[in-house]
Formats: sequence, C-alpha cells, structure tokens
Amino acid sequence: MVARALAQEPEVMILDEVTAFLDLPRRVEIMQLLRKLAHQTGKAILLSTHDMDLALRSADRLWLLPKGGDLQVGAPEDLVLNGAFEHAFASEGVAFNRQSGAFQMHQDYQRMVQLAGHGEGMLWTRRALERDGITVSESARTVIEVQSDPDRWVLRSGNHSQQFETIYDLMSGIRREEVTL
Repeated sequence: MVARALAQEPEVMILDEVTAFLDLPRRVEIMQLLRKLAHQTGKAILLSTHDMDLALRSADRLWLLPKGGDLQVGAPEDLVLNGAFEHAFASEGVAFNRQSGAFQMHQDYQRMVQLAGHGEGMLWTRRALERDGITVSESARTVIEVQSDPDRWVLRSGNHSQQFETIYDLMSGIRREEVTL
C-alpha cells in the first residue's frame, strides 16, 4: 500500500497505523524508509501510530493529543522536556520516564538493593529488579555486583554471598527468597 501511494507521487501522504501487524525489524525499516523519503523528497508524511518509542526515535515532529487535553505539537524531544508525554500517558498502571525516554509500569517498591558494577549488565539488571518491584538504592544493605568477563552476578547480604550466571538465575534466587532483601 505504501508503494502504491508513492507511485502516485503525492505532495502529502497520510498513513494510518502503517506499521501495525509488522514485526519489530519491519516496523523500524518502514519508519526509516518513510523518514528517508520525506527528507529526500521534501514531501510531508503524516502518520498515526501507537508505537510511541518508534515515534520518538523517528519523527521530526509529533502531534500528541491526550485524552481530554489540548493538542501538543513539536519535536519529540521538546514534548518530552515540556512534560507533554508524562501528562498524556499518566495513568495508574504506566508512567513516562523522561530520563530514560521509556514507559515504565508503576510498581509498589517494598524491597531494595544496591547495585554495583558497570556496563550493559547494570542497565538490564536494574530493569529486571524494577520489574519485580525492587528499587535500587545506595542505602540498601544487600548488594548485587554485576561482573563481566565472564558475566556473573554476585549477591551479598550480610555474611551471605551467592553467585549467579544469568539475570534469570539471580531473579529466581531473589523470588525464592534465598536471600532477604
């Protein structure tokens, strides 16, 4: 359908959920193609999408219409910085985090750990912990050390120490309450 629209050489293309029902790599490819076409031809491409992450990463300008609110228009980064995304998507179950540029599920954090180490493992360990309602705090007594080469996770609580080979194993150990957090 996109090829058919392009063959007509329109000045403006209006597309409705053009990436719906596509897998992630194809959604990205279509958005990159549309962005490239718009920049190379100078023609406007207006599309609707529910894929906010992809819209934030590929749009030059967004029109954001929150339920019961006023239309917000601007560069994705401007809409993030002025709070439009947080306001538009505020609900009981989800919140937009402007520091990470991602949507997060609300959690009732009742446990906490310290996280030490470096690299990509830190980010993904933090995400796994938060998904399970565990917050990361410098004042926590339990420490998870993310080590690389080889990848492993060391959980220390008091005199007790355990090693895990994967984040899955770490989270399984925490869920089984082998260590009190």
